[in-house]
Amino acid sequence: MLPILQIGPLAIPTPGLLILAGLWGGLAIAERNAPRFNVNAEALYNLVFAMLVSGIAGARLSYVAQFPSAFLENPASLISLNLALLDPWGATAAALIAGLIYGQRKGMHMPQTLDALTPLLAILGVVLPLANLASGKGFGNETDLPWAIELWGASRHPTQLYETAAGGIILWHIMSRIPAKYNTGYKSGWIFLQFTALCATARLFLEGFRGDSQVIFNSLRAAQVAAWLVLALATWGFYWFPKEKRS
Repeated sequence: MLPILQIGPLAIPTPGLLILAGLWGGLAIAERNAPRFNVNAEALYNLVFAMLVSGIAGARLSYVAQFPSAFLENPASLISLNLALLDPWGATAAALIAGLIYGQRKGMHMPQTLDALTPLLAILGVVLPLANLASGKGFGNETDLPWAIELWGASRHPTQLYETAAGGIILWHIMSRIPAKYNTGYKSGWIFLQFTALCATARLFLEGFRGDSQVIFNSLRAAQVAAWLVLALATWGFYWFPKEKRS
């Protein structure tokens, strides 16, 4: 674990730094490839910025709504950089709402916009497990395998590295599917759907190695149930998104 990166007098949260680096690099690649999906690069940047700001605000407000007493005692925590004070579900909901509103107002075609955003999402799929490794989150089950890592007082599966490797393979696949230019016969939305289906499949497999999974109904892992639902939606999406090839 390396939760804090000490650079002279500066103590920088390593997970946050990794996520910011992933966002910066992923957005740069997404902007560069946006014209290949007939998406305006500036509009894509503004969309991501609106979703990011809304997601952070939604994450903090959702956390405040759940634990108001903590912020009443220390109001300065409202602007804290502590990632633990952010609710991921609140962030997701706020970001999606902001993205839908912005995209609708700007007349952005949803399947093509999702394709253009996929490189950014794929890079985050590599970076987020590394952020978890730095913070000690997303840890694995105990094991005696030779490649186990010491974490939280036990030898565990390096699930964060498994997920990083899977993310790297998915990223390579996605980047190899990006058309050289617009109107080369690709089906709008299918790159995003491939990414979603591959991520859900990886989660179904890798979740079995996790030691911090949320269990529902006594035996089912919540993340695997969610992955099955996402995989089903992605499969349905292959039929719902435009079938005709663009010429």
